[in-house]
Amino acid sequence: MFRIFWENLSKIQKIGLVAVLQVSMIVILVLLVQTFTAEKSHVEIESQSVSEAGMPKKAEEFISQNIWSIIKSRVADVTQNDIDDVVIREGTFETSENEDGTIAAKFIVDIDSLKQTFTVGTGWSKDGREVYETIVDCPPLELMKYPETVCYGAYHNTYSLDLYLPYTVYSEGRGSSSSPSAPNILITGNQDTKTLNIMVSTCDEERFKKEAWEYLNTVPIDFSDYTVNYRINGVNTEC
Repeated sequence: MFRIFWENLSKIQKIGLVAVLQVSMIVILVLLVQTFTAEKSHVEIESQSVSEAGMPKKAEEFISQNIWSIIKSRVADVTQNDIDDVVIREGTFETSENEDGTIAAKFIVDIDSLKQTFTVGTGWSKDGREVYETIVDCPPLELMKYPETVCYGAYHNTYSLDLYLPYTVYSEGRGSSSSPSAPNILITGNQDTKTLNIMVSTCDEERFKKEAWEYLNTVPIDFSDYTVNYRINGVNTEC
C-alpha cells in the first residue's frame, strides 16, 4: 500500500515527505535525549517531617527542586544522588492563611550529609494544587546547626552582614510600646561601604561598647578594615 502511495506522488511531494520525516525523527531524538539526560533534583525531604508538617506533595517537590538548585550552584562537592536526608527542624514549621485563602509556610531544614541549614519560605493554594514562590535562604548564625560550614542561600550567605544587623539591646522592661525609651545598644552597618555604627546608652557607655563588640565578635565577618562610628545616646534613658 505504501509502495502504491509512494509511486503516485510527484517528485516534489516525495522530497517534501522525506524532509518532514527527517525533521520529525530529529525532534523525537532530541526529546528522547532530553528525557534520559535531564538532570533530576534527587532531593528528598524526610517523609516523617513532611507528614507531620502536613505539606502537600506538590509543595514538597517544588521545595526539593529549589534546594537542589541552591546546592548544585553553590556547594561544589555535592552529587546527584546523595541528598536524601533533608529534615524539617522540629518546632520550626509555621503556617498562616492569607486573606485570599492561600497558605504561607516557613520553616528550617537541616541536611546532615552536607552540613547545611536553610530557611524555607513558600506557599500553596488551599487545595494544595498550586505552589507559589519558594525562597531557600540562610538563617542567622545562631540558628545554624553547623556554624562551621559556610551556608549559601538565594539572598544571603554566612558572611552577609544583614543577617546579623541591626542588633538592638534594651534593658529589662524598656523598649516596649508602653515605655518607648532608647536602647542600651544599637548596631547598624553597611557591608558595601564597610562601616559600623554603634550607638550605646550614656548610662554605662563603656560596658555597652564592650557588650556590643562581644556580639560583633560572634559574627563570622572580619571588621578589621571597617570604619566604626560611635554615638552616645542620652535621650529617653532611664539610668
